[in-house]
Amino acid sequence: MSIFRFPEKIPTFFYLIFFFLLLGVLSVVTPLISNQDIGFIISIKDETNLSFSKIIDLHFLIYKAFYSIIGSLMSGQYQILRVINFLYLLLIVFITYKIIKLKFYDLDLWNPIGAFLISGGILFSFLTIQGFLLSGLLNLFILYFLFKTLEENKITNLIFLNIFSLIAFLMGNFYCLVIITVLSLIKLINFKLEKEKRLSIISNISFLYIVAIVLLIISRLDQETSLLNIHYSLKLVSDRLTYIIPILLPLTGTLLIAFFFNIFKKLNWNRDLLFFLLIIVISIIVFIFSEEMNLGLLVFILPLISIYIFRTLEFVQMKWTKLIYLSLFIIPILIIYTDTSFYLSIENLPFENYLFYGFVILFSLFNPIFFIQAQSIIEIHKIALFSFIMVFSLTAGFFYYQYNDQLIPNVISQTLENDLKCSMEESKLKIIENESPLLSLYFEDNIYLNFEPECNIQLTFTSLTDLPINDINSVNKTVLDLNQKSFININFKKL
Repeated sequence: MSIFRFPEKIPTFFYLIFFFLLLGVLSVVTPLISNQDIGFIISIKDETNLSFSKIIDLHFLIYKAFYSIIGSLMSGQYQILRVINFLYLLLIVFITYKIIKLKFYDLDLWNPIGAFLISGGILFSFLTIQGFLLSGLLNLFILYFLFKTLEENKITNLIFLNIFSLIAFLMGNFYCLVIITVLSLIKLINFKLEKEKRLSIISNISFLYIVAIVLLIISRLDQETSLLNIHYSLKLVSDRLTYIIPILLPLTGTLLIAFFFNIFKKLNWNRDLLFFLLIIVISIIVFIFSEEMNLGLLVFILPLISIYIFRTLEFVQMKWTKLIYLSLFIIPILIIYTDTSFYLSIENLPFENYLFYGFVILFSLFNPIFFIQAQSIIEIHKIALFSFIMVFSLTAGFFYYQYNDQLIPNVISQTLENDLKCSMEESKLKIIENESPLLSLYFEDNIYLNFEPECNIQLTFTSLTDLPINDINSVNKTVLDLNQKSFININFKKL
């Protein structure tokens, strides 16, 4: 099995470079998947309907400004908006570096940074434009300046803490109050704390709570939901727990190992590391029970998890504990399940799909569990990183090759021009049995034309289980609807 150990020889920095290149490619070729992303883009295009919550939302304002600059150059390629996520991600790397230097100055930098960057949570958050990365970034800045405020008597730290907290509040992110409160209370328990420092901490917490309550009241008046709403549904809890596992991969299993060594064997037993563990646990609990699934919480704790793992296990040689890396096989299972779910039955799967499944499984065999001898956490994680990157690179390439021409916007454009001989600019579309915001985003000008077009096209959407419309004057096309996660039929009829 030594042939499978060459990933250990590759520097971590190389993995980071390759991953950023992969993110660049994915940002361009990956279509908009969620209705939330599509609705967000529609809202930033809208020049008239601006609510109070949007005006005070930094994420919305950044995207609004960016779209106003390059919107005319996009020509329907809305994926370009993801370039903002690169800025968020670089700032997350920067503040993670600052946190490491502040709390664990002797810890190797690139391994924990590489570990959290190349994770399911970062990858998924990057491919959306929901502001999860910015939310996590703000919480990291707040945590950093909170540490500085509690340890140093510099007014600048307090000012930055309050500024970033205020920005988070305006975005509806009140979770930072939980972290500020918990760590401040731990600091206040110290009876040797100076009176002036104690009063400063209490007064600042009081100020932040007053601001948060005022903004919560305003948001309620604006009919916005609050992150403070808690749900206790057993199904919701189980769904969130199931969701956390792939999102935290490939760190999920390693976190459990680090927890075991840190708590039960008291390895690297120190206050700062226990603070990190406390924040991780609190964040996961809030994520599980909060009303809305806020991936920003997981983006926030991913760097902390990575630091916690590498500080705890930096001198541990793991052998049988590597069995926890069986969790990595969740990735190919999820990918294959997702792909097969597009089709009505297994018989409909093309031969190329089976080849793809074979290669995904092959790269998944780059797994630490197949090596009996003990290995360090760095060696183990490099093997996991290689497997993770290769699987996702292969998946991205296959999905683009196999399905890009079958996506709804592409099929509609190609059918109008090639089959119906109609130019997109001179065609009006009448939509039947489909209310997807995707059509409003990509074909707004064709749905709401204010002049007489050369072509009037009626689009009728049906499932593949229904018989396609049999009309010699119409064209039927099979398309992949990512919102429904299945193939459907579109009937094109020239009126």
